[in-house]
Amino acid sequence: MSPRRTGTLRFLPAVLGVIGVSLFVVAAWRRLLQSRNNADPALVALVAIVVVGVFVVVFWWAVHRSRARQLTVATLRPGWQLHGVWADESLGRELVRQGVWEPGLRPSGGSRLTLAWTNWGIELWRGGRTPYVVASLPWSAVASTTEGSGHAAARERPAVVVTTLIGASLVLVPCARANGGVLPASTAQVQGLITALRTARDGS
Repeated sequence: MSPRRTGTLRFLPAVLGVIGVSLFVVAAWRRLLQSRNNADPALVALVAIVVVGVFVVVFWWAVHRSRARQLTVATLRPGWQLHGVWADESLGRELVRQGVWEPGLRPSGGSRLTLAWTNWGIELWRGGRTPYVVASLPWSAVASTTEGSGHAAARERPAVVVTTLIGASLVLVPCARANGGVLPASTAQVQGLITALRTARDGS
């Protein structure tokens, strides 16, 4: 069984659980809207708690999955530098331009990845405890690494733009912390990441 399929099956119960709870929240909220004049305060409180709980579970799951991926990539690529990133909304299309088809990337951006690099080049990894390489580029295939902006299922954020020799622009929105998390990197942090990438390329 491939790493992609194994990773998907591993997290299927959690995904189905979140979907089930979300459907309950929607049903309860509709009931409240239909009978808001005599809504039960206890039901209102329960719905509010469940909504908050769903968001907490989703964030925890995403962060846990990212950190598990980072640990595995660190084992598979000893000596490489790693940084958690979110995919810009354009990443799927740009990967196709590069000759890579990666299904399942969110159309609005926000899919979590790990950017790995060394003096040899850069790689993008995806998945949880059994991650896989989405794209692998030697520095000889990279035209530039520059600062830009990207949309990762939210407003515009500072981003790293990796432009390849064949014209694909891979826009990645870095996390504030190298091992992932829920906060995006600041402009200064993105500039520091770009400097690290350029330093690695200069040493190749």
